[in-house]
Amino acid sequence: MLSRNVSSKIEQAKNPDLPFEATQKLLNSADITFGNLECPLSDSDIRIREGLVFRCLVADFVGVINSSFDVLSTANNHSFDQGSDNIAFTIDYLKSQGILPVGTARSLSPPREREMTEEVIERNGIRFGFLGYSYSAHNDGKFSTDPQVATMDISQLKTDIAELKTKSDVIIVSMHAGAEYTRHPNQMQTDFAHAAIDAGADIILGHHPHWIQDVEVYSPPQAWGGVGGEVVESRKGLIFYSLGNFVFDQMWSQDTREGLMVKLEFTDKELKSAELIPIVIDNYCCPRLADEKEKQSILLKINTTSTLINLK
Repeated sequence: MLSRNVSSKIEQAKNPDLPFEATQKLLNSADITFGNLECPLSDSDIRIREGLVFRCLVADFVGVINSSFDVLSTANNHSFDQGSDNIAFTIDYLKSQGILPVGTARSLSPPREREMTEEVIERNGIRFGFLGYSYSAHNDGKFSTDPQVATMDISQLKTDIAELKTKSDVIIVSMHAGAEYTRHPNQMQTDFAHAAIDAGADIILGHHPHWIQDVEVYSPPQAWGGVGGEVVESRKGLIFYSLGNFVFDQMWSQDTREGLMVKLEFTDKELKSAELIPIVIDNYCCPRLADEKEKQSILLKINTTSTLINLK
């Protein structure tokens, strides 16, 4: 979120890399770097200093580009903060910088109608497909649907994943949902995440609550088959219900100053390891890696002491 206090800090420092200085090396080291863009982009030179309507100046976006973000979900409850036409501007600007936007469409045609190939990135012979969804397209906190933003329709989710599976080996779904300032997912999050994995998704990356929430290794219902009709081991999916905040300015509580980066490693087409990387936000803008004491405190909030997730 590169508006409000974050934008002011960038302006004061005259440095768009400021929010990423402590994490940029790690972000740059990944083959694919993904994030949620919580503010529409704008070529305006007028900064928004306060409130819940966000705008990120393209001049302030340079730090995101320098941090090697490859994919950004643009589907969240701030998608319409600068109007319908600005959704198209944000998409076009991201593409001009080699960044793949997912979850929104340039026009009033539903997002699913754009070419699915726009949602796939290939690295080392593996095709990674991305989809983005939000509980709402507007920042009034109410569930809503809009043809420019992919909202959380499970029937459409299944269709999208089935189409994307024809073009990708691994499917990653961005989910903007949940009750703000809560530790555990609500039923909407759980139902949507489980449905996504049931349909063939591999990873669910959640955000919106502003607090970190539970991590779940989820197996779809087991299927009967094989010789003698024995139970065949089902596939597993990994759900991060909320990664908390990253670049944000909610300094008014410890929980809103905390978040998780996640490092996922694949061998061939299989997820081999998943590592939680706790962060703490300083100065109304800037995440840094948590020290050991902070790390353990953050992990305990989701009932773990290890940064490595047991995928078995």
